[in-house]
Amino acid sequence: MTAKKHYFVAVDTKDIREISIQDNQVEYEIIADDNDLLQIEQLFHKMENESKNAIEDIHVRPFDEAKVEEERDTYEGMLMNVYKMIYMLGTDETKEKIKKLGIIDS
Repeated sequence: MTAKKHYFVAVDTKDIREISIQDNQVEYEIIADDNDLLQIEQLFHKMENESKNAIEDIHVRPFDEAKVEEERDTYEGMLMNVYKMIYMLGTDETKEKIKKLGIIDS
């Protein structure tokens, strides 16, 4: 197992960095090892693929609301998994930020 280090995660841009960049993005500080980072990156990748699939489906089935709702639910589920993982690995400050969003039961 590799040593845990501090990282900064920006969910909106799906970035994970070793240093904080103050550029008006919301960052969450986590303490993670390589395996933890890989899991977050895989979730980000799945979210990206789901987003691309949704865009492609709009062109094929523009009025299929059931399919859109299903894709939205899938994307939201993945996003919640990202926030849960960040919460689990987060510093006390990160946990407080996420609690204030009201999306995680602590």
